[in-house]
Amino acid sequence: MHQTSTAPERAPALDIPDQGSTCGLSVVDTTCSLTAPSNTLVEPPISGHELMNFPVFAFLIKHSTSGRQLLFDLGCKKDFWNLPPPIADVIDAKVPGIRVDRDFVDVLVDGGVDVHSIEAAIISHHHYDHTGDPSTFPKSMDLIVGPGFSKSFLPGYPTNSDAPAFDNAFEGRTVNEIQFSDDLKVAGYQAHDYFSDGSLYILNTPGHAIGHISALVRTTEDTFVFLGGDICHFGGSIRPTPYVPMPAQFSAKDVGYESTTTSETDLRNRDAAIMYACDLFTACHPHQSAARTTPYYEPCSQGGWYVDPPTARRSIEMLRRLDADERVLVLIAHDPALIGTVPMFPQGNLNAWFEEGVKGLLRWRFLSELPVEGRERKLLVDGTYKDGKRVKDMDGLKV
Repeated sequence: MHQTSTAPERAPALDIPDQGSTCGLSVVDTTCSLTAPSNTLVEPPISGHELMNFPVFAFLIKHSTSGRQLLFDLGCKKDFWNLPPPIADVIDAKVPGIRVDRDFVDVLVDGGVDVHSIEAAIISHHHYDHTGDPSTFPKSMDLIVGPGFSKSFLPGYPTNSDAPAFDNAFEGRTVNEIQFSDDLKVAGYQAHDYFSDGSLYILNTPGHAIGHISALVRTTEDTFVFLGGDICHFGGSIRPTPYVPMPAQFSAKDVGYESTTTSETDLRNRDAAIMYACDLFTACHPHQSAARTTPYYEPCSQGGWYVDPPTARRSIEMLRRLDADERVLVLIAHDPALIGTVPMFPQGNLNAWFEEGVKGLLRWRFLSELPVEGRERKLLVDGTYKDGKRVKDMDGLKV
């Protein structure tokens, strides 16, 4: 039975500089959807949550003063089966659900972006659903990577058998590897001030993969968005905490249970009046005695996608403190809560997130992904799709 005391503790103060310029920030749906085994990413296991829904989001950053544009991550190559064979083989063997409808570059172009004006792409890490296909972008677009990336993954495949992309992705292109130090720390992380004006900090967030980096974007003078990449993989890895305890009850909107189709007006009105007790969601919590103040998950400690789990835990613990600050909106790359709740490129940007209450809207929606008695959970993608056609089911059998 969960504890009854849920008064929030004061989180440690964050060392984020008070002054700085700003950047425009847009969320971009890369059109990649994944269904991934939970036991390769998180622990302990929760019965009924063996598979995780992973949309794949990238971000467009525009410096407000100069107009310079950057990307954060590049999604997944549309024809992922044509990635370097070692990577394509891993996807085929370990990813039960994957569908990529479009190349990321085409999403940007159709949204009105001149890709020749993008000066760089910040690559959070080398995994296939973040590196995309750099060869589809102009050579003038630099790649910004974290510590150890160049030594481990350059040049491209087949020259380097461990490379995440082919030789032509890197040939003639500048790859800038950030060297961090303790000379600048922001929110507890080693940081690099990209524009030298406090508008965009690239952060050293190691643990998940070699050279994993995140970013902190100043969206107004005193609000920020943290772009986490794969620093963690689920909202229940950073919530609840003693700083952000779980409330005693939720509305349907809080947890993403409200109806969304215009043909269900009566159902929407009904859902708006329903409140859900937190016990519904803590029933599956691995730590029953502290379910309202303890995150559901830690990173997988062995046999999964984390190269250094102990370091990853430290990076995530700092993120939990960051998440407790109302000035900071935390976004990770695979959060289904973003679907239908935030403005997406090219329709809008995130700069008014604080005034629009986006943080409160997103905070507990990860709960809708957890098993709840009597409620069916849907998967984003039910097998392997190639060119829009389902070719394998979730068990890897051809269809």
